[in-house]
Formats: sequence, structure tokens, C-alpha cells
Amino acid sequence: MHILQVTPYFYPHFGGVESHVMGLSETLIKLGHEVEVVTSRYSRMPEIEKIKGIKVTRLPQWANMYNTPVVTAIRSFVRRSHADVVHVHSPPPFTERFAAKGAKESQKPLVITQHCDLELKGPFGRVAVSLYQTVLGKYPLEVADRVISTTESYATTSRSLWDIDVSVVPNAVDTDRFRPENQGAFIRDKFAGNDEPLALFVGRLVPHKGIGILIRALNYTENGKLLIVGDGPYLNWLKRLTRKMNLENRIVFVGPISDYWLPAYYAATDVVVLPSTSRLEAFGIVGLEGMASGKPLILSDIPGVRDVISSKEGFIVEPLDPEALAEALEKVWNYPEMAKQMGKRGRKRVEKLFSWKKVAQDIEKIFIEVTTK
Repeated sequence: MHILQVTPYFYPHFGGVESHVMGLSETLIKLGHEVEVVTSRYSRMPEIEKIKGIKVTRLPQWANMYNTPVVTAIRSFVRRSHADVVHVHSPPPFTERFAAKGAKESQKPLVITQHCDLELKGPFGRVAVSLYQTVLGKYPLEVADRVISTTESYATTSRSLWDIDVSVVPNAVDTDRFRPENQGAFIRDKFAGNDEPLALFVGRLVPHKGIGILIRALNYTENGKLLIVGDGPYLNWLKRLTRKMNLENRIVFVGPISDYWLPAYYAATDVVVLPSTSRLEAFGIVGLEGMASGKPLILSDIPGVRDVISSKEGFIVEPLDPEALAEALEKVWNYPEMAKQMGKRGRKRVEKLFSWKKVAQDIEKIFIEVTTK
């Protein structure tokens, strides 16, 4: 089967959707399919290249608004493609509409994965989102042959998916790359001494990730350190908050790191924290990477994210509550045997539900259904 993956951004652009498209494409190729990715072109990137066996075509952006590429050429590209099925990943918006138009004009089966809802801050942002969903955003979901959501709780609480028949297929993680046997002692020795407890945050430094809440939570704990891996526009504000709370000795801004070193950082820490506060976080691949590495999780009680664990693999806490977050941290740090068992159960859960082989096969079944109906 020739599968065309359509995504607003792709590697080396960093994000959960990009990571998902890469992992899914690699696994579908292993299952015997031909996979092609079409995406936006920015900077001086090549127009056509091969990445890990995946043909990638990058089309020029007509405009870019709110970090959203508007690539009108996707419509004609999809229309001319010889793909058996078109799989669109959303958001950011606009891309799915152009792809849907091209798919329907050429009578190609269309599958859309809605990774999360749109959300923009402020009165103008809310109006813009509402206007897009009313005027432009409904069409792709209405004409799609199948719509996928990554969790049941997110699908049932999403305004854009309320009246859509949704198939639930979760995100996935490379269980061979992220595993409990990975070595991270050299990282632990660098950042924490004398068996000092260590927590890990991984992600873009943006407001909806809740990193400010996590920093405040550390102020309610007696000891322990926090490693913050990532970069983003929120960095300077977070550093100022850290200084203001006199936590410079307990918080380390590691900065962005290469994918090669990421498994070692998970291996080095005692707990992985995802304190997100917004529907822009609909799943949290970081949680899967932590569980696959045998680490307990602390997650915000928000739709999608809460579905990653069953509560036996970590703690689910109220978002925006630093004291609740601190209490969960203390439980993990003060009861290492309990934390160890949580990590073991998490690894088993990942192997059962979130391996790339299982998730890709579930999506493959959907492709077969929409191409043979």
C-alpha cells in the first residue's frame, strides 16, 4: 500500500506530532508499505530528501501565522499523488483542509488523526479559533473516511469531535530505544550527588506545559533536584522564576539535547513529570518514554494525558496545583520501592498498549478498511 502522510511540520522540527509521524512511518515501512511524507518547507531545507527510508517532500509556505504554515500547494500535490490512502495529521490548522480538498477531488480515501484541539490565548485568539472551526475546520472532519483520536477522554470532551464517529488509536513509543536497562549513571553523577532525588521534565518551554507550576512545586519539597530538558520562548521567564524562588541550586536547565542522549536522561532520573495545563497537550509522548524507561510518572488530570496511566504506574494530580504536585514528588522520592514497582508496571503497560508495532498495525487495519469499502 502507498501511504501519503500529510503533516504541517516534520523532522527536524521538534514536537509530538512530528515524532508520531516519524515513528508511524518507519514502522509502516517495516510492515511492507511504501510511505511518503509531504510537509511545509522552511529555512534552507531541501525540497525532496529521504529520511530513514521515508521520501519527504517539502512544499513552500504561502504564509505563516501563529507558527502555523499555510501551504496551499498541498491540495494539488495530494490530488496528483499516486497514494492509495491519505493520512493527515492535525493541528496546526489549514493543512488538513488543503489535503482534504485534494483527496476528495481525486477520490482518494482520507484518514485524519486529530492530535489535539486548537487553542489560542486571549479574546482575539478564541475568536480566531471559533471562526476557523466554523468556516474552515469542519470540512475535513466531515469528509474524512475515518477520524482518529489518541484517547477516549479527549475525543469525548473535544468540541470539534463531539458529533464525529471517532476511532481511538493511541500514540506509541520505541520500546527498544527507551527501556529500563539503559544507562544514565554518568548524567546522574553530573547533576545530583549523594543519592539526591532527581525529577525530569522534557518538552518545549511554552506556557501550556505547566513548567512554572512544577518549579513552584519544588519549593514545597525538602530536597531533590529537577532537570528541565528542552528549549523555547518561555526559557528566560522560567529562569527568572527560579531565581525569584531561590531554587538555582535545585533546578538545572539542561537545554535542548540530541535524540541520541535522551534515553540516558530518562535512565538517570527517579520520576518523569508532565504538568501540562491545557488541551494543547492531548496525550504526552514524554509519559510513554518515561514508562518505557521503567520510571513512575506524575501527570496532570486533564483529558488525554490522564489516559496514559491507570494510576498504578504513577500519580495523577490536579493541574495548576503546585502543592499537589509536590506531594506526589515526595511520595515517589520517599518510597523508592513503591516507585520501582510503579516503573515496572509502567513498562508492562507500554509493552501491551503503546508499542509502535501494535499501534501501527491498528492504523494499518483502518487503512485497509477505508481502501476496500
